[in-house]
Amino acid sequence: MGRTQRKTSKYLELYRKSFKKKVSIVLGFTPPSTSKKDFLNLFKEIYPDDVRSMEQHYQFYQEKNKRRKIGKPLYFPNPTDLLYDLAATKLLSSSWFSWNPVEAKEKKEIALEVAILERKRRTQKYRINNISTQEITPQYVITLIIRYWREENKLLRLYIAQECSKYKNIKTISFFREILSEENDWFIKNVAFRSLQRFNEVAYLPPKGKGKREKYDTLVNTFGCDYKDNIGKGPVDIMQEFYNNNYIQTEKDFDVFISHSLANAEIVDDLVQKMNDLGLVAFVDWKSDRSDLNRSKKNQFTAEVLQLRMQQSKCLFLLRSNESDSSPWVSWELGYFSTLDRKVVVLNVLEDLYPEPEYITGLPKARLIDNRLQVADGNNIYDFCCWLRR
Repeated sequence: MGRTQRKTSKYLELYRKSFKKKVSIVLGFTPPSTSKKDFLNLFKEIYPDDVRSMEQHYQFYQEKNKRRKIGKPLYFPNPTDLLYDLAATKLLSSSWFSWNPVEAKEKKEIALEVAILERKRRTQKYRINNISTQEITPQYVITLIIRYWREENKLLRLYIAQECSKYKNIKTISFFREILSEENDWFIKNVAFRSLQRFNEVAYLPPKGKGKREKYDTLVNTFGCDYKDNIGKGPVDIMQEFYNNNYIQTEKDFDVFISHSLANAEIVDDLVQKMNDLGLVAFVDWKSDRSDLNRSKKNQFTAEVLQLRMQQSKCLFLLRSNESDSSPWVSWELGYFSTLDRKVVVLNVLEDLYPEPEYITGLPKARLIDNRLQVADGNNIYDFCCWLRR
């Protein structure tokens, strides 16, 4: 057995152990003579996220084996075999004489209730970890991925990786896996690794290496560490990059600029998810420019960056609340966007808002009906995408 397979086998054993308790719970209501496939389906009914994790791991090793140029294929079982190996002893020894269907039903209901609560906690944790992530594939990100492998400047390669980390999709996941495999600079590898981890994707950071390897760590030496999320960029850096015709800034393109109060951040997050479901890319300062536009870095260049992002957006979407009505930034954004002669739409967060400010009167109103985003514009009602593109 080779070194890589020994490492894989060690990880597999730890991974298998993480499911033993849940397998034991499912065995408590599994009928005797249950087949491999049926046990997988029963386990999946209670713990769908765990089966999805098993499928991701299995697929990860399948793809890894395709890339292996030397050595035997690495062994990692599919979900059916992995679960059955843990359950086989008890399944084969179970008997219909001791089977109690009423008790089994009660155990299954309890297990399902506990699993649902766990799933909610996982979902909440994922949203917190991915508060700055959109699940969409912008065209400019595809362009950046293509440019990455032609770019010789390590700092620009880092900027591209950071930009792609704001979007979870098949292309960025594949891109980050390629970085882990092909990139030399350890700092950028860490960006890829941590992005995949945050996306809940299977990811392993390869060994750092010794000796001559250090000559490749340009950015590690620049920043004095293996990784940090905030590398010190601010509004002035964004504008300097743009004025210098840096393609990372000039290629950006958004469908919707969401004007809002930070007090409504949770509603904004839901709205962005809705936009992504419609195939639209949204700009939100604390998502799309993350640490670079952090409130603590606000200066005279912040307004210029926001103007630039509005110029790069097709529509301004005002999420109206009592807080946004009193925000000088929101009224300023609406005023500036009106000079661009582009579409503006307003969505009221609540029905009992203060009387709307004069600068909002007469603007098209958005509304959610049966989970469909629509726009009332004059006497006509449009689906949001149709209204945006008309």
